[in-house]
Amino acid sequence: MSALSIFRTRANVSALANTPKESWIQRLNRWYANYRTRQQLARLPDFMLKDIGVSRIDAEHEASKAFWKD
Repeated sequence: MSALSIFRTRANVSALANTPKESWIQRLNRWYANYRTRQQLARLPDFMLKDIGVSRIDAEHEASKAFWKD
C-alpha cells in the first residue's frame, strides 16, 4: 500500500468520523423526500424525462428503490 493510498484512507475515515449523526426526524424527512421524489419521477411523461436526460427504464428503476436507500 502506498503512502498516498494510506493518506486517502485515513482522510476518508476522518471525514466520516467528523460527520454529525443524523437525527431520527432528519432521517424520516429524508426517507419521505426519497419516496415523494421517486414517485414524482415515475409519473413524469416521456418528453419530460427526455428533457432531463433520463430514460423511462432508468426512471422506473429509481422509482422501484426502497425509500430508505439513497
